Amino acid sequence: MKQLRVIFFLLFVTLNLQASKSTETQNNVERSINAVVRNKYFYKTNKIELSGTAGAMPLDSVVNHLLVGGRATWHFSDHFGWEIAHIQVASPSISANIKDIVTANSLSNVQFSQINLLATSNILLSPIYGKIRFFGNQVLYFDIYSVFGFGLANTKTIKLSSSAPVESTVRQGMDPVFDFGLGVKIFTGDALAILIDLRDYVTFTEVYSSRKPRSNFSVFAGLSFFIPNF
Repeated sequence: MKQLRVIFFLLFVTLNLQASKSTETQNNVERSINAVVRNKYFYKTNKIELSGTAGAMPLDSVVNHLLVGGRATWHFSDHFGWEIAHIQVASPSISANIKDIVTANSLSNVQFSQINLLATSNILLSPIYGKIRFFGNQVLYFDIYSVFGFGLANTKTIKLSSSAPVESTVRQGMDPVFDFGLGVKIFTGDALAILIDLRDYVTFTEVYSSRKPRSNFSVFAGLSFFIPNF
């Protein structure tokens, strides 16, 4: 047991030394090409970022999706990272307008899909870091990033009819999903940031017995906490 503690301690010290060395190397490179951002809050190399988000799918006129979730990201450097797990739990509800249309037109088989859960893993690219000064005194530090990856989505295909049963489930299961997006983080301190994230989840769901890709554009807002290197 004592030997295990020694091994973990040495591993911890080694990782932190490597992180410090990477940061120093990156500092020197940026200085050499005159690309330094003065008073930069911190470097993200080898940091773990934990985020909590809430969002919606504003372009879906059939199903109202509210999303709550989070993500864990490991930053290899200031510019590259791995979004290890990005998970969103959805709370879907059918639009009242759609139900009215089905009833008014005596439709018997209107099918669409709704999302219950999203789980993806993504590559993160963060090429832009900068700062903006407002009204001569307030400075905001920001980071613009893009993501792309894939995962699984738990979806349900719903059938609406003007006659009983008015609403029924055709199928429910796991479907492949591809996601990509763009976001911005506004840093409020050494370890905390406000994030705004625009992301599209392309799910391959089955509707009318045919599996086709379906876009699910989403808008998120949340907070990110960066675990410091001790």
